Amino acid sequence: MTLKRISRGLVSICLLVLVACTNQNTEEYKSNLQSVAEEMLNNTTKAETILSEYSNVWKFSIDSGTAIGVNDMATKTGLDEEIIREHFEINSIGNVSGDFSSNVNSLKSYYKAIGKLDEIEATSKEIKSKINELNNPPEEYEKVYDEVLEMFTYSEEYIEMALNPTGSLQSFNDDKHRLTKEISSKFNRMEVLMPNDD
Repeated sequence: MTLKRISRGLVSICLLVLVACTNQNTEEYKSNLQSVAEEMLNNTTKAETILSEYSNVWKFSIDSGTAIGVNDMATKTGLDEEIIREHFEINSIGNVSGDFSSNVNSLKSYYKAIGKLDEIEATSKEIKSKINELNNPPEEYEKVYDEVLEMFTYSEEYIEMALNPTGSLQSFNDDKHRLTKEISSKFNRMEVLMPNDD
């Protein structure tokens, strides 16, 4: 009789420990999933600033239709004239080229030089690694994980636009707006689908 009671007691303790471990693992998974989604959102926000500047310089160059004064480009970008002279193509009379492609690539060169492009690319690689570690979600987190995975796909497209701006100004802006909307939508869906703590 005593042995049976001891056995039942041990089984009960083991079950309690197992449930506690499972809850801890589930809470840890939830925390990690939320964290990686927030990192993704922060990283795409950094990329968004760069994309907006590309778009501004692109439109300004097209609208100018001719060479642009260094101080005009400095005013438009918020960069020092010295930075404009260092990174932008300057013609023989000291003006910035009127070529939008050259000017967007010059701005990209500036962001590369100050490490902003490397930073968002490195963060994106870290996020990918973390998502791979989360690819075996507890059952109640499967739908949430799917949303985060889709959010990552869109954010990768978005970051690629910062690393390699291409297309026309219209298609660039259209893609930027579409991806911004998709990323935001996936983040919101993730929050809605996230199981509540009970």
